[in-house]
Amino acid sequence: MTYLKNRQDIINFLEVYQWDPALAMEAYMMYPDYTNDDQPQAPTFRRTMSREEMLSLPSWNENVIEQLTLDDDDTNYTSEEINFLSNDLYDSLNQQQTKNSSNKIAPRRKAWTTQSNRISFNQHVDQLLTSETAKPLTIFPEINQFDKDKKKLLRYIDLNIIGKNAPIDTPFGPRTITYADYTASGRAIKFIEYYILNDVLPYYANTHSKNNACALRTTKFREGARLLIKKCVNATDDDVIIFIGSAAINKLVNVLHLRDKDIQDKTVVFISTFEHHSNILPWKETGIELIRIPNTKEGLLDQHFLKTKLKHYHHTVKKHIICSLNAASNVTGIRTDVDTISTLVHHYDGWIFWDYAAAASYVKIDMNPSTTAYKDAVFISTHKFIGDPSTPGILIAKKKLFTNRIPVDCGGGTVNFVTRTNIEYVKDIEIREEGGTPNILGAIRAGLVFHLKEIVGENIIEKRETELVDKFFQRFRNHQKLLVLGSSTVPRLAIFSFLIYVPIFDKYLHHNLISILLNDLFGIQVRSGCACAGPYVLELLNIDDQKAQIYTRFMTEDEKYFSGRLDGFSRNVLMKPGFTIFNLSYFASDEEVDYIFNALEFIADEGWKFLPLYTYELETAAWRPRPVSSGSHISHCHNLQMITYENGIMKQNFSTLQNHIIQSKIPQSIRFSSSNDPLDQAIAMANNISKYVCENIDFRNDPPLDIPKEYQDFIWFILPKQVVIKMLNVFEQHQDHNHMSIPFRPRNN
Repeated sequence: MTYLKNRQDIINFLEVYQWDPALAMEAYMMYPDYTNDDQPQAPTFRRTMSREEMLSLPSWNENVIEQLTLDDDDTNYTSEEINFLSNDLYDSLNQQQTKNSSNKIAPRRKAWTTQSNRISFNQHVDQLLTSETAKPLTIFPEINQFDKDKKKLLRYIDLNIIGKNAPIDTPFGPRTITYADYTASGRAIKFIEYYILNDVLPYYANTHSKNNACALRTTKFREGARLLIKKCVNATDDDVIIFIGSAAINKLVNVLHLRDKDIQDKTVVFISTFEHHSNILPWKETGIELIRIPNTKEGLLDQHFLKTKLKHYHHTVKKHIICSLNAASNVTGIRTDVDTISTLVHHYDGWIFWDYAAAASYVKIDMNPSTTAYKDAVFISTHKFIGDPSTPGILIAKKKLFTNRIPVDCGGGTVNFVTRTNIEYVKDIEIREEGGTPNILGAIRAGLVFHLKEIVGENIIEKRETELVDKFFQRFRNHQKLLVLGSSTVPRLAIFSFLIYVPIFDKYLHHNLISILLNDLFGIQVRSGCACAGPYVLELLNIDDQKAQIYTRFMTEDEKYFSGRLDGFSRNVLMKPGFTIFNLSYFASDEEVDYIFNALEFIADEGWKFLPLYTYELETAAWRPRPVSSGSHISHCHNLQMITYENGIMKQNFSTLQNHIIQSKIPQSIRFSSSNDPLDQAIAMANNISKYVCENIDFRNDPPLDIPKEYQDFIWFILPKQVVIKMLNVFEQHQDHNHMSIPFRPRNN
């Protein structure tokens, strides 16, 4: 079955790869021309290895690097699993076997489906919908083998993430990507992309037609995805699923005609403290009465306050009630008791809408758990799912809400006919409210990731989320420098927002700098800012309205918006309070989680020492290494302008990129370490950095903050010059003169 000459050749080949079957199979399948006389050296991948180093390894190219993971995987796979794990994205483009130079038939990788086991997406959906008692089927047949071993399935998902362990260049040398930003967006998965490449794209056409094979098949794919999602969320014939694109809440606001003055006068909208801006602004901008439900001291939605308001507006004011609430905060991950609150709202004849943007990937969504706890509408940001970075938003809602005869977004496919004098729109709500050419591939991907979530099992996901939350708080609950926002004792997802407090300065590290340091030192991808939940963040940071009003003066672009603004008071976005946020994905290995925790603890303890190596921009609040003349060093990466078609093929020109990378390097004198581990390297740099800073850093060209004297005590973050002064051992004599206490402290949990 192999081209190797004998048993000993096979043994020798496996020994090269340290008897790692997945790694050996990867090499075997990728290089059919391999012979025993030119055995490649088994590569050792490190978190600090650059793409250039990987490419320099004998017989290894970018496709191999993209496929392979670190050599610490102890998962034991069967031969069938290895075949599937070793799929290559580009092999599916060529179904025929190719011959090598010696006229031997070169073995091709086994396609993830064959003609004998290939089954259409729509057939799978039909089977899923009609098989109530049978063992769950799957669109990806090979996943069935993991049905009894969910841990292996989670590892399988992790191994298939496109870009896992991809190298990036940083000022401290090459690092491999560790992604902890799923709260913002998910990442693509190889086996989903294989399905799209093998089964969808070859027959792709626009929908809105059933008169040719490609259009019919594509339409069935998309509608099959809709049916599959309905099944996953327990939707009934009373529910519709609409692929929105984005702004699902805006869509529903327009469907309900809430900008109509008569309807506004008869309606009130309740929102919670948790809400993302997308669940505040659409309601607020209509001009409708908006009530904000506060949290309890434990950080949960105050159900007693909600009940009081429901009674008042139902019995006394006699307005129709709409509650639009967050199923889980995208800032803290704190969850809301959706079924209990849904029942409470329905008791007062209200409508309950749930924003599942942060929660949908990790919890069960049940549109109809009971006759009283049903959901009137649900908003889902599918792009946050693993495997789904390019999908549309989804609105799931009861048909009773759609009383509009004319669709909100008129367009192609929404009409029965249009004449010179008359228009008739279709009655089918799902068709009528999806005008124009939709994101067809995105909708199909949405069906695939919902299906994957169901196969993993919501109970498995929620159990793992709980484990990760417990593990995080066991380490950081009482940490004196890493201050976690939100309660640690209530149900929550593995989403964490934090500040880093530096006691010797009585200030915080700027959240944007923390993100940069995690990227540059460790390759960890996190996010910083306010997570588009401004009111909730002000509460978490314990910033009252008076302080908030002052901070807005630093940020506003409207000179006339705030009365009494001081002359010469410059715009300074750097002053905007915020935090750093990351999440732990349920499929992440314990090794990856520990790596993130170790990096966080290092930044909390030693991160301030690296501050002099960076400078800042007042207009953008961005931080960058000092050797870089302008812009963000991270922005100097691959871009579309680098693509050329010389010699008739698509290529990328890396010369400009390399120049930028060279300019951003931190001197070797503080980067020296004999270890390849980023943490060991960071510790070594922290120990050597003071001497370099004192001899080389000139902070006199840093932009002045230009904060009026009476507002100096609102500066909440450390400046590079303060660290330089500390390192020059003259900090003590300046401390009493310059020290100002921190302007806010997070609420105690």
